Amino acid sequence: MDATTPPVTGVILAGGRSRRMGQNKALMRLGNAPLIVHVIRQMELVTDELLLITNEPDLYRALSVPMYTDILPDMGALGGLHTGLTHATHSVVLCVGCDMPLLQPNLLSHLISLLKDYDAVVPCVEAADVMKPEPVHIFQTLSAVYSQRCLPIIDGMLATGELRVHALYDRIDARIVQPEEWEIFDPQGLSFFNINTPEDFEQANRYIGGNYHANC
Repeated sequence: MDATTPPVTGVILAGGRSRRMGQNKALMRLGNAPLIVHVIRQMELVTDELLLITNEPDLYRALSVPMYTDILPDMGALGGLHTGLTHATHSVVLCVGCDMPLLQPNLLSHLISLLKDYDAVVPCVEAADVMKPEPVHIFQTLSAVYSQRCLPIIDGMLATGELRVHALYDRIDARIVQPEEWEIFDPQGLSFFNINTPEDFEQANRYIGGNYHANC
């Protein structure tokens, strides 16, 4: 990490059940390594500490990454974020999913640099909706940076059964990063590509196989 940036804890959430993939996608071999190893490699370039949040730690022992199980089980991604923020050594936390092998370090570093006095920095993408004339903005909740200041708010949300990560942004001071800004660092939006289906996996394999070069 650059000496001018605050120390950062990276949090990787490995809590999904991979129903559409039919097997644990995080451990599927992508190119020369398991999918999750690609995530770890990119995260290590921009963080000072790395944590893996999983309720199946035995599956990931060989990775030699500190692991924690959910403090509050069955709370989805918000529960995983809560656990990561709680155990993070540093107050700045970069949170991603375990199925995002094309993360771009330049973009991640930019998001980290924006946090400052904000509670979170969250990219959004535009998507077409046949029911609406204007594009819909979708928050990339698992390619985002969070301050530990979010913890009391998340505690309150979990206590009331509000599990939607994007609902957090209405309760905090969040810096939303629009496409025209993040596209400078990641023109194709590869950082937001997550693998849910065999087709997604094959597409990622094509990138890893020769067309993909992370912007470092």
